[in-house]
Amino acid sequence: MATRSMTRPQHVSVAARLAPAYDFLSTIPYIANDKSALTFSRTKEFTGFTLDELAHLSAKAYLPRKLVLDTAKETVALFMERWEAEKAALPMRQDVVETMDKHLVTLPIVTGKA
Repeated sequence: MATRSMTRPQHVSVAARLAPAYDFLSTIPYIANDKSALTFSRTKEFTGFTLDELAHLSAKAYLPRKLVLDTAKETVALFMERWEAEKAALPMRQDVVETMDKHLVTLPIVTGKA
């Protein structure tokens, strides 16, 4: 029996891509002091999302540390680039954008203090 994808028909030849900001933008503007729904590796606190946390996660998952860290850095850089370019055009209230901007500067992975 062949397995079938319920989310993407087999006849569609579109490469799947992850949206780096998918879960990142979900509740932060609406719930003060929100945490991640899932533990990154050892913490749910956004301020604990550091390169060290990712290195710990890569070891637990038996993934190459350099690949994980390089991918994280690239994803953050691309997100920040897109966020700055697109945030004014996104269908969000200004207070949501401002909350996100304030949150981003608290993240070690964004500030480079990771």
